[in-house]
Amino acid sequence: MKASTRPWLHPTLRLCVFVLAVIAILAGIRHARPPHDLTIEVGPVGGSYYENAQRYRDILATHGIDLHIVPTQNSLDILKDVATPGSGIDVGFMAQDVRTFDDADVSVIGLVQLQPLFIFASADLGRHSVLDDMRGRRIVLLPPNSATTAAALRVFELYDITPENTSFSYLPLAEAVQELRAGRFDAGVFMLAPENKVIRELAADSGLHLVPMTEAHAITHHLPFLQPVELPRGIYSIADAIPPGDTPLLAARVAVVARKGLHPWLVYSLLDAIARTHRGATLISNAGDYPTIVGSQLEVNPAAAQWYRTGVPWIWNELPPALAGFIDRYSLLLLAALLFAGMAISVAFLADMTSLAISVLAWLRSRRT
Repeated sequence: MKASTRPWLHPTLRLCVFVLAVIAILAGIRHARPPHDLTIEVGPVGGSYYENAQRYRDILATHGIDLHIVPTQNSLDILKDVATPGSGIDVGFMAQDVRTFDDADVSVIGLVQLQPLFIFASADLGRHSVLDDMRGRRIVLLPPNSATTAAALRVFELYDITPENTSFSYLPLAEAVQELRAGRFDAGVFMLAPENKVIRELAADSGLHLVPMTEAHAITHHLPFLQPVELPRGIYSIADAIPPGDTPLLAARVAVVARKGLHPWLVYSLLDAIARTHRGATLISNAGDYPTIVGSQLEVNPAAAQWYRTGVPWIWNELPPALAGFIDRYSLLLLAALLFAGMAISVAFLADMTSLAISVLAWLRSRRT
């Protein structure tokens, strides 16, 4: 049997198959091309979430990705917005207790830092006042639907400090700081990174003092989403002894969360920004402690889990993002196509060998006769 009698090996048919394959591959590459826009929801302007996002934006720009930052006073809503299809939010920060959160459309990219719950009280209350002394005082908090206020109210409740016996007011971050420093409140509560400019300014204000949480270890047994930390004496100023002693505090671990289905290229690029922003030491954590997925309260993003195990896969390091995205998305189809092509070539080769063998045998018989 001649090769030309097998229609699937006809040159014109092979050319058509080749052209269709090229078109399919180009269409697949176009369809799998990674997006170059990412939207992150953060807390109020001036807060730690906002500052982190600004650093991420600069690093993501080197990957050709535009990061759009959406501030909000209601940081408790960030997790819900990320999990809601059509919200326009791809990623965001969270620091709240999520043990009752069961939405399957959100996953963790990484835990990125610790943010202590700082309670600054008026120096008029005495330099040695403790958390229990806040009962009956005028306390300014951030908006009710913020992670700061949610954590603070649960801590206060353990001390029987409630709206029934204490005056709570809720203001945006900048206004709360201004009113506290003006003396219109006895105390204010802020959950920010210890390096944040707001915290540094409040710690240096001679009219305020940082309230220690002496029962921090006991509180974490009641509120396990918090953990005890210690702010060292003189960490802000050794000469002025700010703070004046080692100060026990409570801190929440901040996580970056993403909607399910976020493109792996965006995940790996964001992890690069996260690692470069948070891998160093802070005032309350050691270099290399963050980012991490150890202790995550939510399911970890699959691409992120792989990144923590082995780093960025070689296709994303060595190939253009569009081609890497095509291989990543269609790897099973490509493998099946290669197997099919290999089988077709093998069958054609065997057919040719069989035809050749028959021809040889026929020739040998003719020679004998």
